[in-house]
Amino acid sequence: MYKFFTPLLLLLLTSLTSLGNNELDSLYKELDLLIAQRPQLELQKNKEIDKFRYVMESDTTALREKYFLAMEIFKLYEVFEFYGALHFINEAIKFSKELGEEKLINDTYINLANLLIRSGIYLESEEILEGIDQSTLSNSQLIFYNLIYKELYYQLSFYTRVKHLKKSYQEKYQHYSKILLELLPEHSDEYLAIKEVQALDQKNVQEARRINALRLSRTQVGQREYSKITFLHSITYEFEKDLENQKKYLVLSAISDVKGSIKDNASLAVLANQLYKSGDLERAYKYINISYEDAHFYNSDLRKIQIADILPLISKSYEDQLIEQKLSLQVFTIVTSLLSFVLIFAFFYIRRQVNIVRKARNKSVEVNDQLKTSNAELITANEQLKKLHSDLYKTNHVKEVYIGEFLKICSDYIDKLENQAMHTQKMLIGRKYGVLLDEIKNQDVRKVEMKQFYKNFDTTFLNIYPDFVEEMNRLLDPEDPIKLKAKDLLNTELRIFALVRLGISDSAKISKLLGNSVTTIYNYRVKIKNKAVVDRERFEEYVMKIGE
Repeated sequence: MYKFFTPLLLLLLTSLTSLGNNELDSLYKELDLLIAQRPQLELQKNKEIDKFRYVMESDTTALREKYFLAMEIFKLYEVFEFYGALHFINEAIKFSKELGEEKLINDTYINLANLLIRSGIYLESEEILEGIDQSTLSNSQLIFYNLIYKELYYQLSFYTRVKHLKKSYQEKYQHYSKILLELLPEHSDEYLAIKEVQALDQKNVQEARRINALRLSRTQVGQREYSKITFLHSITYEFEKDLENQKKYLVLSAISDVKGSIKDNASLAVLANQLYKSGDLERAYKYINISYEDAHFYNSDLRKIQIADILPLISKSYEDQLIEQKLSLQVFTIVTSLLSFVLIFAFFYIRRQVNIVRKARNKSVEVNDQLKTSNAELITANEQLKKLHSDLYKTNHVKEVYIGEFLKICSDYIDKLENQAMHTQKMLIGRKYGVLLDEIKNQDVRKVEMKQFYKNFDTTFLNIYPDFVEEMNRLLDPEDPIKLKAKDLLNTELRIFALVRLGISDSAKISKLLGNSVTTIYNYRVKIKNKAVVDRERFEEYVMKIGE
């Protein structure tokens, strides 16, 4: 039982692995296609921004509307380009102060702090947050305020290398997470995001995936949240050292980033690093450079620093691979060139040998004597056939037997000529010239004898079945009968079916008797049957009845 299930299990695992690889390959193709479309996607993003910008900068636009337009443009720039986002959040701050509305002012400063944290500007972000009076914040603003503090201390704890500061930052991060869990509705995305990260911190992979799946169902590709959620999902597979699934969700995250023109991204750089570790240097090199371009475009010093740690390693490995491939190509070119010289030498050598054999064949005079002997045998055979011919009219059975014997003798004669020719060729190649004749006759003896064979066969057969041609044409389309040349008694098509009438229906035997290939015989038979006015499947049965 165990021996039976083991191969089956291996086959199943192989199939699942193959399906997984196919899915990942498809995702790579989708990502590469979107990367090729980046200029168009960026142009579309800029056009969307310009529509709002044009209205905001118009003199006819009210101050309050300008504020909301500035905030809208800021949101579009927030993950697209840092200095654009910074400019328009400062514009929104200016408009909110002119309006004198504390709620709007608080919104702008909280968003400014969030933007600075995104770029790794932690000190200024903390100063801005400390300058906000929490008592003036609405409930939604208070949640956002604490979310930013949580993110600030999460990043500080992650990036600091000072041990006692890391511990302090972690405690503050946990403090703000606890506050948020009390403020947030249990089914809100922010609440679930905190619970998911806590599950990841505790290495509770199944719980993290359960929450992640719920969050993922609420978003779609191209949104910032989709990119973040799929990135977190990849971490669960990193814990399990499942590299293929980790790469799958990193690719999904990168697809969302490129589709949404999200330049402040992390997934593409992490994916490039994993590809580098697994030896896929060409793809790793491509993705890390695109990631660096995005970081440069966004003007994020934090992202540039992160990428700078792995970019030189990938670039160096990729360049080494290119050098190795170049050397391999050079070796291949040298080997190919040497083989070409060998082939050229072999060609001329073989050509020389062929010329030697041809000259030896031209000098041969032995064949003519052998052909004369064979011709005498043929005359004897013809005399025997004439004697047989006188008895052919007794019964149809006797006629068919005699004609069959006639054909056998002629076929044996043709085989004898072919065997003689093969023997002659062997003698020439072996340079056993023997007694040579003066010259070889110019005419082709085999063709002459075949013509004589056809003439004898045609004459004999038509003496037995004088109406055979007319009877055959009655079986065929009147518009397309078999037509004979002036001097011909039968042609190849009629000879084939004459043999069929004599009971020889095997195409191989017919081809041997008539000196044609089996394919030619088959094609002639099909051609005649296609012109039949009787049932094609029974056509040869009708032929067998001719002359009865």
